[in-house]
Amino acid sequence: MSDYDRERSSELRRARRRATALLVAVGAVFVSTFWMGDATWVGFLRTTAEASVIGGLADWFAVTALFRHPLGIPIPHTAIIPRSKTGLARSLGQFVEHNFLSPDQFLERVEALQPVQRLGEWLIEEANAGSAANQLSRIAQQFMEGIDRDSLAAQAGDTAGRLLQHPALTAGLGRALAAALSAGQHHPTVEGAIRGASSLLVEQESTLRSRMRQESPWWVPEAVDDAVFDKAREAVLAFLAEVASNRDHEVRKAIDARLRDIADRLQDDSDLARRVSSAVAGLTQSHEFRRSLAELVERTLRDLSRPDRVTLGLQAVGRRLLEDEDLRSRLDGWMQTLAPSVARVGRRELADLIATTIERWDPNDTSRRLELWMGKDLQFVRINGTVVGGLAGLAIHTAVFLLGG
Repeated sequence: MSDYDRERSSELRRARRRATALLVAVGAVFVSTFWMGDATWVGFLRTTAEASVIGGLADWFAVTALFRHPLGIPIPHTAIIPRSKTGLARSLGQFVEHNFLSPDQFLERVEALQPVQRLGEWLIEEANAGSAANQLSRIAQQFMEGIDRDSLAAQAGDTAGRLLQHPALTAGLGRALAAALSAGQHHPTVEGAIRGASSLLVEQESTLRSRMRQESPWWVPEAVDDAVFDKAREAVLAFLAEVASNRDHEVRKAIDARLRDIADRLQDDSDLARRVSSAVAGLTQSHEFRRSLAELVERTLRDLSRPDRVTLGLQAVGRRLLEDEDLRSRLDGWMQTLAPSVARVGRRELADLIATTIERWDPNDTSRRLELWMGKDLQFVRINGTVVGGLAGLAIHTAVFLLGG
């Protein structure tokens, strides 16, 4: 028995003794009234004590019948919890599924917790980062000792394939993209892509100039080709710079519209979802993908096997999460976007886990566990029943006495 169980068991015994002592006390008062004569006040006392005994016994029977047969007698509809363990397990699992992990409630909880900020505050503490680093290092070392590169490539590829082909992934990507577009988080990426195209044009100027000369008619002088090329290059670079700097540009609006269309289709277009899944399946089955993924995992595991470096890295991550409000906001938004999908995927598994775990318990052990958990409070039901029974008896006897008088 664990320390928690021993503590709860001790509290339960004390609560039982109090309830039983009160029942014995009112029973003794009731018996003693038969030697007190026939005075009016004795009638009030006897009736009150009698009703208290009845109330206390009735609630003792009700409380005991939940967990076992009272006095070991197999009275029908007693020992309710041991007899109904399977139904109780399923009902408890469904209760948790529908009341604690509904998508809306899970999303509200994620928003209230501010998980990214809490993670940052936890990681900047050296003791916390060091503890996490030591755990990660042990896991990394054990993993590297027990697997070769070919097996690692196969396992990494299979795992990536299962994760990337999950039915909820495409819709989740669509929701994440829609959230990013609504928050304007895509603008730096689009602007970076446009500037990257400009840089590529500048870097490949000689190649493009040479290609234009090859495509130009033979009779056009080279100086004319160069002049046309310089003019076109300047116009294209100016146009790209304008598009990159002006978010209200028609091209930027067209890009945004196209991205929104993609986000909507990722969520609603089953044909697109199948094509994405098929493309991902082909990618994850390729030898090059699996080899590259295995190399990445291997390098990561080697880095993780050094606790000192991992500790510094985790602390740096914590500081970045606390200092970069924009990053924290994006991560919070991403988690809030995924929260409903996580709740929908996970709540059925959690409900089944709760139900199957309780179903495997021995019926008597189930009854004992639940009695330890709530038995102390149920003993106060016995005490309240004794007190309320006595008060009800006193009230009835008073009413009868007054009406009869």
